[in-house]
This record gives sequence, structure tokens and C-alpha cells, in this order.
Amino acid sequence: MQIWQMEPFPCGDRRLPHHVFPPKHMTPDQLMSKAGVQYFKVDLDDTVAMKKRLSRVKTENKINCTDVFTINESTPDLQDKLEEYYEPVTKEDNVVSMVTDGTCYFDVEPEEDEWIRIQVERGDLIVIPKGLSHRFTITPKNYVQMQRFLTKSKVTDEN
Repeated sequence: MQIWQMEPFPCGDRRLPHHVFPPKHMTPDQLMSKAGVQYFKVDLDDTVAMKKRLSRVKTENKINCTDVFTINESTPDLQDKLEEYYEPVTKEDNVVSMVTDGTCYFDVEPEEDEWIRIQVERGDLIVIPKGLSHRFTITPKNYVQMQRFLTKSKVTDEN
């Protein structure tokens, strides 16, 4: 996982990093204190450790449903979907996602017009706290597969 302060009003391809100049990187601890976002590295090849971590996260966040979410070149209406996912949203529940393959970005806005970009890749699990404005996009590789953990029985197409 990589974390950095993002340009407040990025122009051009949203799939690019959009660092401020000079770049301002953050640690997971700084991200937690600034925005409340939790980060866990999950070893997807160690099923026992993975199950323990996921069980704990599910219990702490009252998760009762999961789905697998994939975006790639063959996703119908890819550009429209990316536009939709890039619109900032706030949720009534924590947003819990783990990347199982590929790479993507979650952007969080702890203060108005101050965006932090979080690049997550295989084995990265993040918990975005309820009420925190966030958005989602992919990298130029146009591929991510993630497992989403939900607190409602209704699985939707939203992030």
C-alpha cells in the first residue's frame, strides 16, 4: 500500500497518481490518525492467517455479507462505471475492501478539498470509516479484483 496527499483538483486521467508537488507521502499510522482509515496486510497464500484476520475484521465491523467485485477491460460501460465510482460518497457503515488481484485507488477526504490517495494492491485490506467522504478508481492497468465486506444482506454495485 502507498499513501500520499493528492492534488485537490486533479486534471486529466484519474487513473494516474496525481501527487502534489513536491510529493507528500504518508504512513498507515498517519492515515489512521488523519482520516481514521485502518490498514491490514493479509497474506493471501497463508489461508490460516488470512481466515484469522478476516474473522477479526468481520467481527469488529459486524460484517454479514461479502461479494467479489472485478473491474477490467471487458467490464460493460467501463468509462461510465469509472465516472460513477469516482463521485465522492459517504456511507452509513464502514467500507471494508480487500484486493485479491490487481491494483486500485481509494481517495478519502478527511477535510474539505483535501484528498488523500491510497493505492491498494493484492493482500491490502482497508477499512474506511462510516461518514468519511471517499471515491474509487483503477490504475492505468485497468484491472482490480477485490472482496468487499458488507454489513447488509443486500449486495449492491457501489463502493
